[in-house]
This record gives sequence, structure tokens and C-alpha cells, in this order.
Amino acid sequence: MDERLAELGPHIVTPYPGPRTRVLVERLRRVEGSGMRTAAAEYPLVAWESARGALVYDPDGNRYLDLYAGFAAATLGHAHPRVTAAIQAQAERLTHVSSAYPTPTRAALMETLLSLAPTGLTRGLFAITGGQGNDLALRLARRATGRDEFIAFRGGYFGRDAGVLGLNGKAAFRRGLRVAPGAHFFPYPYPYRCPFGNRHEDPAECGREALAYLEHALRDPASGIGEVAAIVVEPVQGNAGVVVPPPSFLPGLRRLCDELGILLILDEIQSGFGRTGCLWACEHWGVAPDLMTVGKGLGGGLAVSAVLGREGPMGALEPGQHTSTFLTNALTHAAALAGLEVMVEEKLWQRSRELGAFLLSGLAARLAGHPHVGEVRGLGLFVAVEMVTDRDTRRPAPERAREVLSRARDAGLILGLSGQFSHVVKLAPPLIIGRKQLEIALELLGEVFHA
Repeated sequence: MDERLAELGPHIVTPYPGPRTRVLVERLRRVEGSGMRTAAAEYPLVAWESARGALVYDPDGNRYLDLYAGFAAATLGHAHPRVTAAIQAQAERLTHVSSAYPTPTRAALMETLLSLAPTGLTRGLFAITGGQGNDLALRLARRATGRDEFIAFRGGYFGRDAGVLGLNGKAAFRRGLRVAPGAHFFPYPYPYRCPFGNRHEDPAECGREALAYLEHALRDPASGIGEVAAIVVEPVQGNAGVVVPPPSFLPGLRRLCDELGILLILDEIQSGFGRTGCLWACEHWGVAPDLMTVGKGLGGGLAVSAVLGREGPMGALEPGQHTSTFLTNALTHAAALAGLEVMVEEKLWQRSRELGAFLLSGLAARLAGHPHVGEVRGLGLFVAVEMVTDRDTRRPAPERAREVLSRARDAGLILGLSGQFSHVVKLAPPLIIGRKQLEIALELLGEVFHA
């Protein structure tokens, strides 16, 4: 590999964890509470000192190739020059402003978001984190419909805020915490692990059965379900392991909502902004929601989210019922606006589609026949490798997934861990990652999985 090409990929000079990383982690363990991952008994993830593009540098001089984009948030990569310049320029004019005061940047950002939104979404409200955005969507749905109950799905993830904890499918996220009542969980059509039996060879049948089961319950007056305000769903389940539903599922949910007078809330926080090869994941199935939450990739690395929606539910709150000191931060809005401009100018969703196909096919070829790889799947640059103890029983293998992440880290690759049993290796690289960088990653991943 020539020197210039080598600079695009990882470079490990100090075995992990290096001495400076150890010191940093111990400093944090002395001062932070137990809720952070750094408090875990096993050694934590890579320590970050700086990052640029798709490369991350740790305190010990190691360089990593980031195939997880800071938990799928760094859509434009790290320290994108346009975003950095926008932050610097904004910092010289205005940094903090309460949500009570209007600013030009706030207006421009919301106008731009709505110009890109699915059909019918004409108004929006800002939030800070994805969880707060989802909490706001639930409040809007309750006020708009006068109902208190929601349909959620197994494996779904909507953040750690108190208002949405009860919608998370994974019990570990809410263990020992009191959650708001009113969520009814239904099977999400997960073709590789279809809850209605093994439909791996026919994902469409799994989707039809999931819809039929839900529809029967919603129409059954003795089902135990009360008055439903909304169905809340991720178009592609992210934390469950990049679970892509069969083609009929989202259109079927839209039909059910229309027939029963229920709102459809789509969480595009992980799947939006080009991640799946379309600007919004729901575009793959031609579905427009009543409310849509966005975040992660919106802020160019800074914390901002939003709810976009139709006139009716977006007008449900009274003036002043949604306000917070840091709700409309000028710096984050400037960063988000610059990031959206780059996204549109460079049509990064098309790049995601093309590079995602390259990554998916490359992984599938390298892992074909691997005894512990159950499935390689994905949509755009949203890709997962499901680890199993064996391909016949498909029993989840979380220990093998953790081994892959550990070996990948030692090779200089940053990956994610997801899945209902923490058994899925997840890839969500920045959309600006180079093809040569993906080629380097694929070669290393082949070695990592087969080690």
C-alpha cells in the first residue's frame, strides 16, 4: 500500500489500551457516576482525542477508521470544513439565545428542513436530543387526538428520556425505572427471525402476518387496547440490528392509521439524512407520516433534533407549552444549516446508496459460508452482520459479536454493537467516507471476522 493510500486508513502504534487512554479512563471513573459505559468492568471503547473526516485519533497516537460515525451522528464526518466554518462565524455573532427569541438562523433551518420533508409535513418544532424529539412527538399526538395509548414494536428504540422509555422494546433500557404507561408492543417483521415462524426465505409473508396480527388486535374490542393516539415506528430498526422491514409493512401501517384515525409517527433519527440511500428511509416505500422525528445527522456533530409534521398535530400545543433555555441554540442551528446545504449540494443520499451497495456486497462475499455469520443485511450505508452460534439454529452469539468488535478495534476499525441480544455488528460510516477507505475497511474486516 502506498504512503498516501495508507494515510486514509487506520494506523496503530500503541496496543489498546495505551497508557494515556488508561489514565483518561481512570480519571473519568473517579469523578463520574455509574451510568456511563466507562464505569463498566470491561475496558471501554476507544478514547477520542480528535477526529477529521472518517478518521479518529486517540490520546496514544493511534488512528482509527470510523465505521460507526459517532453512533451514526457524524453523517458528514468529523470536523467538516463547511460546518466548522459556520460554527466559527456564528460564534462571532451570537452563541446563546433562549427559545423565546426569534433568530434568522432558526427560521432558515426550519424552512430548509420543511423543504426537504416528506409530502404534507409543513410545520416543525425543534428539540435537542433524539429522545426529547420523540417525547415531543408523543405529547403532540396526545394533545391532537385526546388519546393516551400508543402502538410500539419489539426491538424499537426511541431514546432514554422518561417520556419515551416505555416505548423501548429492550427491557434493559428501562430496568429499575418507572415508565409512563400506555404502550402496547407488537412484533416487528424481522425476516431473519420472524416472530411468526421461520420466514427467512419469504420476508413478504412475515410482513403480511405482522400486519394482520396488528390489525386484528386494533379492530378487536376485547384486545385490551384502549384509545390509540399513534403508531410509533422506526422505518428501519437501528438498535435492533438494522432490521429492514418487508416492502408491504410501512404502507400497511399507513393504511391502518388512515382507516382507524390513528396518527403515524416515524422515527427517522438514525435512518434519516441519507443514511439508507434515500434522504428519508420512508421514501423507499413511498410512505409519508403524520409526524416525523429527526436528529443525529442533523447537527453536524452538535445536539439538535426536530419534529416535523402535518398542520393538525403540529398545532396541538398552546404557545409557550414547548420551550427550554437551550432549545434553539444559535451554534447548533448554524451547524445544522451548513450541514444540510452540503447534504443537498452533494446529494449524499446517492453516495450512500452507491457506497452502501459496494460495502454490502463486499461483506457478503467475504463472509459467505462463515459458520457464525447468520445474515449480512442493510440499506445504504446502514449495514449489519448478525452473529450466530451456528447457521442452522440461528442462536444469537453476543460473545462472538463482542470478539469481532475487539479485534476490529485492535486493527484500527470502530464498529457498533446492536441487536436484541447484543449480537449484531453494526456499520454506519460517515456518508463522506471514501471508496478507497471502504476498500481498506473491507480487507481488514475480512481478516477480523475470520481470525
